[in-house]
Amino acid sequence: MARAPLWLDGGAIGWDDARVSVLSHAIQRGALVFDVGALREGAGGRPLLFRAREHVERFLRSAGLVGLEVSWSADELLSATVETARASGATSALVRWSAYVPSLEPDVVPRPGTRASVAIAIITPEDAGPPPPRPAALRLAVSRDVRKAGPEVFPPQAKVAASYLGPLLAKRAALARGYDEVVLLDREGNVAEAPTANVLAVRGGVLVTPPLERVLAGVTRDALLALARAEGIETREEHLTPEALISADEVFLANTSHPVRVVGSVDGRSLPGAPGPVSTRLEASIAACERGGDPRFRAWTLPVR
Repeated sequence: MARAPLWLDGGAIGWDDARVSVLSHAIQRGALVFDVGALREGAGGRPLLFRAREHVERFLRSAGLVGLEVSWSADELLSATVETARASGATSALVRWSAYVPSLEPDVVPRPGTRASVAIAIITPEDAGPPPPRPAALRLAVSRDVRKAGPEVFPPQAKVAASYLGPLLAKRAALARGYDEVVLLDREGNVAEAPTANVLAVRGGVLVTPPLERVLAGVTRDALLALARAEGIETREEHLTPEALISADEVFLANTSHPVRVVGSVDGRSLPGAPGPVSTRLEASIAACERGGDPRFRAWTLPVR
């Protein structure tokens, strides 16, 4: 399948034409911001964007926090996303929004008036290549050597490329030790998040996730909390110690690509009966929402055609 055109600064271009210099500000300074959404197949094969407005609005917040000047409004980017998804012909894919300064900027801060380029890409499984093997239940490590950078280093609500170096190092170390994924702690020693996912745990029937003081406001995290409350599951946003995570009844990770990724063990301690009843229930619920099958949350989907 040929790659669908990208949307770049107001028009469609081929992937091979989306080039920047190796000396670009985005590459040399790590200041690119991005967001990732999902295109899912709804009833009758109709493609649906899932919570696209929330992703676009978070994307623009990230750009603002980093100081990138973006010329496009949320409505304009949402319309461009629909057009790009329609042109792709895909029914199941990821959507990636990127904002970056492609030009050479000799200082750390781009010159006043420098506008960021914005690209929208529809990424199908064929584009991304074969996925790595995914276990039914993750072996999760808690990183105690590498911690999540605090808000004095990176704004936690900005999805900026530079902030992923620490998580990369932590996950590489975890993989070398035979784990599948890693969770970073914040500077106080509480559970923060995985490199690309929020962390949720079930303790005594209550769904618990770290508060937003130190972690990204995940769109999927928000959806799962809303679904849990709608289904009568008590939710709390509170700090989790590593010990509380290790002794939880259920643990799972949440992001756009994999809304519920069940954890089978934490630091080598097996979790009983993974996947548990809450994670199983929420996984089915959010899958139904992505397909537009839950009338309570139908506003979360946006038809592409």
